[in-house]
Amino acid sequence: MQRIVLWSLSGLVSVLLLVNLFLGLSTRGAISQIQAVQSQVANGPQMETVLRNLSIRIAMAGEKEPAFREILKKHELNVKLDDKAEAKTNP
Repeated sequence: MQRIVLWSLSGLVSVLLLVNLFLGLSTRGAISQIQAVQSQVANGPQMETVLRNLSIRIAMAGEKEPAFREILKKHELNVKLDDKAEAKTNP
């Protein structure tokens, strides 16, 4: 009787160890996905600045080349250039 209990507990501990291992591996994968999303969110303001500067340069080039104006229209970027060569964007 004691051997049956001992083997039962041994099997239960083995199963629990395997479940723990599986949960640890799945947690590691979830953490890496969360970190990837966090890095994208952290880069958001920097990318917004880059997009704004790029759209201003495209708008300035669009004064000479209509193809650049088409790019702005295609991506729905409204850029108003001031007389002082500064620009404001309205996404």
